[in-house]
Amino acid sequence: MSDHPANSADSPANAAVPPPEADHHLPAPIRWLSRVELWAGTVFFALIFAGVMYQVIGRYIPPIAWVGAGEVARLSMVALTFITAGYLIGKNGHIVIEAFDSILQGKKLFVALRVFAALVMVATCAALAWESLLMIEQGWRRVTTVLHMPLAVIYIFALIGFLSGVLHSIVKIFAANRPEPRLDISEMEG
Repeated sequence: MSDHPANSADSPANAAVPPPEADHHLPAPIRWLSRVELWAGTVFFALIFAGVMYQVIGRYIPPIAWVGAGEVARLSMVALTFITAGYLIGKNGHIVIEAFDSILQGKKLFVALRVFAALVMVATCAALAWESLLMIEQGWRRVTTVLHMPLAVIYIFALIGFLSGVLHSIVKIFAANRPEPRLDISEMEG
């Protein structure tokens, strides 16, 4: 049981909140997109782990050391960050400021606040997607140090992630009157 009832899964604030796996109200393409984003995130996480572990092993066995392992890990971390941006927006895993949420909870103004927040996310993600597109155009001339991979490839992941953020945010506009999963931070506290 949690010492902080406001964050507990049993608290009244979470009474109408669906469990995180209850995505049945989402359109099928968004559910499919979320699965693809999770799968890609898992692959990039595995590449980060493999790259770092190869670096560690290379320190103890110098003949197999490869500087590209560090670059694989770094580029995978960047790709993981971007490719999961839309997923995090859709699952409320992104950073939010809930200053007005408790004040407006249960009022019609609360739905308007959620619509406004989703519109801000649409605009922000669309602007970042546009900038990613511009960086893709310029990124084919520059390559990474070891792998000689064009930097445009990284910006492609940014473009995909921010376009996904636009889609997830648009869905949030139309679902503004539905309960959303809340992050239970009581498990993370010491």
